[in-house]
Amino acid sequence: MVLSDDALTLLRSSIRSVWALELLLLLRRHPDRDWSNGDLVRELRGSDVVVQEALGGFLGAGLLVALADGRHRYQPAAPILDKWVEEIAQAYATRPSAIIREIFAAPGNKVQVFADSFRFRLND
Repeated sequence: MVLSDDALTLLRSSIRSVWALELLLLLRRHPDRDWSNGDLVRELRGSDVVVQEALGGFLGAGLLVALADGRHRYQPAAPILDKWVEEIAQAYATRPSAIIREIFAAPGNKVQVFADSFRFRLND
């Protein structure tokens, strides 16, 4: 794999879709900007529900801060988190298919769970 174990753990636990990864990378490119949900919906042409879900995951991972006015800013709780996001960003830029496979292979990924429901069970 193109990622360290720690960056891979962050990817699998906090980034549930390619769209969420794109959102995180947008936030990271503009660390001095405070983003409202509406700003992010317009910027990435997403839905409010998807934005809220992704932001919740990023907040839980310590990648963002929530501001009093409902806006968010990319501000990792520790420098190592930014290092891991940088590692993910570099890998996504050079080997996007590998990163996309890791996102969809993550335990609990809704797309993977759905796909697995169609697998044939030969030993049942």
